[in-house]
Amino acid sequence: MVLMAFLPLVLSRIKVSFTVPLLLIGFLTYYLGVPVNWPEPIWGNKRVTIITEIIVIISLMGAGLKLGMRYSPRHWKNTLRLILITMPLYISFLFLICHYFLGFDGASSLLIAAVCAPTDPVLAAELQLKKDEMYDKKNTGMRYLLTSEAGLNDGMAFPFVFLAILWSQSTSFQNIDLTYWFGYYMAFKIIGGVLIGSLLGFVFSYLIRNLKSIHKNKVLSGFVGIGLAFFSFSLAELLSTYGFLSTFFTGLFAQYHFHKKLKQTEQTENINSDEDKQEILLFNEKIEEFLIMVWTILFGGFIASGILNFATWQGIVIALVTIIVIRPLTGRIALMGTPFTEPKKWAVSSFGIKGVGSFFYLAFALHEGNFIATNEVYAFVSYVVLFSILIHGITGPSVISYFKKNNPG
Repeated sequence: MVLMAFLPLVLSRIKVSFTVPLLLIGFLTYYLGVPVNWPEPIWGNKRVTIITEIIVIISLMGAGLKLGMRYSPRHWKNTLRLILITMPLYISFLFLICHYFLGFDGASSLLIAAVCAPTDPVLAAELQLKKDEMYDKKNTGMRYLLTSEAGLNDGMAFPFVFLAILWSQSTSFQNIDLTYWFGYYMAFKIIGGVLIGSLLGFVFSYLIRNLKSIHKNKVLSGFVGIGLAFFSFSLAELLSTYGFLSTFFTGLFAQYHFHKKLKQTEQTENINSDEDKQEILLFNEKIEEFLIMVWTILFGGFIASGILNFATWQGIVIALVTIIVIRPLTGRIALMGTPFTEPKKWAVSSFGIKGVGSFFYLAFALHEGNFIATNEVYAFVSYVVLFSILIHGITGPSVISYFKKNNPG
């Protein structure tokens, strides 16, 4: 934890993400024999589900708070391109490769494709919006797109995870009731999660709109953001909708009346209004950083403990291809016709970072479904996440630095 205070200072000079040395610390932790009850070869799926779920919930709340209500439908159109075009194409390509080239059964192939599709809101945090961008200007480029995409697609990938679970529980794909799947898992749970989160965030924003400053500071303490995130998630899950989407939209709408007030006040008041809500975001970010540190170290020890041995060399190659070919290509297709320059289009397309969210979906599905070759599936997803941490961790800071200096649009 103390090291985390100094790592960014050192690594900013060599332009490497802090997740890379944390991964190496995880390797070292395992090889030194630290008694962390390392898995043989995987941890219990229920345990992994709960741990990763907590991390993703906090990260999604942070993404929603960073975005707020500053962006117009015109900006969200670019995000929806990545959700509605890139994700289905990515899932389709990876499913076909896993099924027909790697030899995974249909349900496992779809599961791999679905869990590897979302841009992770946790490990992508370094490339997302920062709190200093919430004052008098808004980023509409790479940072905005990666933040908004990561916030939305963690919930949007869930229907395909459930489809893989249904497939694993059925004798064949033809026996799945696709009408029910689309109506319940795709339409009802998505719309319900969005509505619950939006309403909860709106109500919270409304209640604190007219509070005096001294009272507002107490209401907007850091713990409130964490509590609001878990309340939103729990309420949505209780009502059989997607808690991840609810949490993200709660973060978005929790600032509705802040931004409405900003349009009606003078610039000096704008700054004060923005500062009022910084403690929630700052506290959320620090909790998120701590959980990222713990998870990355554990992941380093996890892959050192032997899970990677279950992958074939063909699987390793395809895992690398998903990071350096499939995501950039499908992302670039989605951004055709946007006003961004070619460098920015390829940058946004390439940084579909994989991480904690993938392991949540994987553990959840393996716990709920009847999948075969689970070790091989875990090994493939582990390689995808490992390659993402290394490749994006080494290139990400340099790309951000390039756009800051050159601002090529």
